[in-house]
Amino acid sequence: MTAAAPPETRKDFSPLQWVALLVVVCSAFSSQMVMPLWVGAVIDDLHLSQAAAGRIGSFEFMAVAAVSLLVALRIQAFPTRLTAAIGIALLALGNFASAHAGGEGGLIAARMLCGVGKGLVVAIAFSLAAGSSRPTRAFALLNIVYGLFAALFYMTVPYAIRWDGAAGAFMTMGAVALVGALFMVRFPAERLTSSELTGLSLRALPAFGFLAFAALIILWSGHNVVWTFIERIGVRNGMSVTEIGAILSLSAFLTIAGPSLVRLLDTRLGYGAPMIAAIVLKIGAVLAIGYLVSPRAFMLAVPAFMLLSLFITPYVMGILSLADPAGRLAAASSAAMTAGSSIGAWIGGASLEAAGWPGLTWASLFHFLLFTLIIIGVAPLANRYGRRAAA
Repeated sequence: MTAAAPPETRKDFSPLQWVALLVVVCSAFSSQMVMPLWVGAVIDDLHLSQAAAGRIGSFEFMAVAAVSLLVALRIQAFPTRLTAAIGIALLALGNFASAHAGGEGGLIAARMLCGVGKGLVVAIAFSLAAGSSRPTRAFALLNIVYGLFAALFYMTVPYAIRWDGAAGAFMTMGAVALVGALFMVRFPAERLTSSELTGLSLRALPAFGFLAFAALIILWSGHNVVWTFIERIGVRNGMSVTEIGAILSLSAFLTIAGPSLVRLLDTRLGYGAPMIAAIVLKIGAVLAIGYLVSPRAFMLAVPAFMLLSLFITPYVMGILSLADPAGRLAAASSAAMTAGSSIGAWIGGASLEAAGWPGLTWASLFHFLLFTLIIIGVAPLANRYGRRAAA
């Protein structure tokens, strides 16, 4: 494949537009942030199996992946503010419907409605971030704010669950979506309009972009194998839901260090070395979570597990933005991450039912080893293209 020429200029947003974009996209991610908490509540309230709860989460992620991919393929055809507003409305509706669902089928339908809304919002937001002047740093900023929002949600949602079980969690997420809707008035209404960018063919993009896209799917699949059941792991270790929520809240706050470090490093060390170092540490965290059955091990390993994914992701997103300046791969990255999350939730539930906690652990580790192999091949190509684009 021939490399697409990088754009000469990139669009930036005003501070108010950045605030609106960040709040809206984090509102859309709220169900993903607290997924382990509502999965545990659904298992307890509706007396579903762990595999069934994994399927419910998986269907939501499938809807996100399908919608965000469809939007990404025709990203220039979708008006940014209107599309995101429709997405937020569907997200709120799906969360409120989830609160009144009485079984697996109804809950799958409601969560898929949420997935459609989230897919619209995230595809638009990611394509806009990809068009900023420093896309790797922009996605790092998104992950920093993601961590702050997650810290707040993990602290409050456990009390909503104590108040009204799974319905309390879903009502809280519906309210969060309504808050996000209030910021739509400042959401960016324009995207990159350069004819050079809109005319780029997908077939003209460098191969490393598609390999990075596959790596993103694998990373988040491996992450969600464990993450979907992190609340159940805490219960296995003898902890209450509020104790687990407090640790997840602290962990989410600490994860800000990951993308903050990315903003400082940017690409000074290239793309490969930071990601490979981080994935090695993540493998260690997975082993600790899976095999060390104690609240202290949970408290130490979970923050590292969360932080490292948010450290790695901006680098992969930076590679996607480098490969496709029009933002289609970045917009489709929400499909990659949620498709991976869907696969991971399904595999995690099946692995846990079939082989217990060791099966869950090794299913996750297989993903991260495969991710490492792809990055070893992709990073030199991305580094070379990045130097050529800078020159």
